[in-house]
Amino acid sequence: MSSRILLTSALLLLTTAIARDNPFFPLSEPTIRTDSGAIAPPQLEDELLTLPPSARILKSVSLTHQSVDGSIGIVERKVEKQIDWHSPVRVDQPNAAKLPRQMGVFIPVEGLEEFSSVRFFVAAEVLKLQTQDEMIRHFFLPRPSRVVMDFNSSIPFNPISNKLEGQFFTSILLDFHENFYRVTVTLDSFYPYTIEAVQDGFLLGLN
Repeated sequence: MSSRILLTSALLLLTTAIARDNPFFPLSEPTIRTDSGAIAPPQLEDELLTLPPSARILKSVSLTHQSVDGSIGIVERKVEKQIDWHSPVRVDQPNAAKLPRQMGVFIPVEGLEEFSSVRFFVAAEVLKLQTQDEMIRHFFLPRPSRVVMDFNSSIPFNPISNKLEGQFFTSILLDFHENFYRVTVTLDSFYPYTIEAVQDGFLLGLN
């Protein structure tokens, strides 16, 4: 009898989880203006490495880096060049884009015009969602990196998706659930993010 009761309870729990639109995340209010992870260190600008007086030949260079998934890797390169120990070795990225960027002119996202509840605009690492609908929650999903935002609505529609050109944002997917619609924004990599409520909608910013 006890095994039958346990089996029945397990089936009830499974049925409840399947019935929910997203059983892995609580139906909580959104936390506006919050980061998705720990505060990131400042971006590399200019690091100088001082050489000892005895240095004459630079044999190789080794860089230890942290990957998107948190794992540690090493990149090594053979050099075999004479050096002047009086001058420090410089490590920088002269052509790298600087973060965080200043928000520029917003460009409309094409291909999603048929969905009238939200209009999308992009300016560098900022995505603007122009809407009067209420955001009820947001969360982050890895592999691939996605920011998911749910909005209160009872008007059903067929799924709509569109690929984006450029950096940071690669695609937007819109789909309807029982009493809300979901906006899934796929990123080109992992970034801590913020969501800021503004007068005519929301700003999704990557840092």
